[in-house]
Amino acid sequence: MLCTVYRISVEQAAKLRESPDTVDDLLGYKMPTPKAGILTKIFGERTRSTESPERSVDPITSADTFELDQAWHILHFLFSGGPAEGDWPASFLVCGGEHIGPDHGYGPVRLLAPDLAGEVARFLGTRSLQSLEDAYVPDRIDAAGIYWQASTQPELREQQVYELWSVVEGLRTFFEQTSGRGGAVLISIF
Repeated sequence: MLCTVYRISVEQAAKLRESPDTVDDLLGYKMPTPKAGILTKIFGERTRSTESPERSVDPITSADTFELDQAWHILHFLFSGGPAEGDWPASFLVCGGEHIGPDHGYGPVRLLAPDLAGEVARFLGTRSLQSLEDAYVPDRIDAAGIYWQASTQPELREQQVYELWSVVEGLRTFFEQTSGRGGAVLISIF
């Protein structure tokens, strides 16, 4: 499973609340091409328009996107101390906020209003390389069933911690900028 964090304006958040079905357009999701059914196999495919359907909203730009990829689960564990839901805001990657739109894998997209995005920014501001290193205990990570290959070799473990710290710094900057603009956040795990 992968995780992406999106920055949106208060206006976009309000539109999502009014029309939650527009979340797919906002995130740039494309509907898969339908598979051929039995009638199509018998009678052949009918002519389709080559024009793509109109989007109800413009997709979020890459500048307003932060990709956590597969690191979301280990970061959630390092922040919250557990594999599942935990105390807010430490567990912001897996819970909190308001569900918007359909489920695309690991629950619906979640909307963190500006006040919650600010709480996450302040929480991330309290994290340090040392706190991450202290929480990075390979035996605990493995026992919790975290989707991550935690190394017990000192050099590789240190490298993993530094790589994760780099992600945390980027995530903190993303949330601080979002909070500074009075923006909201969408979190999608799929």
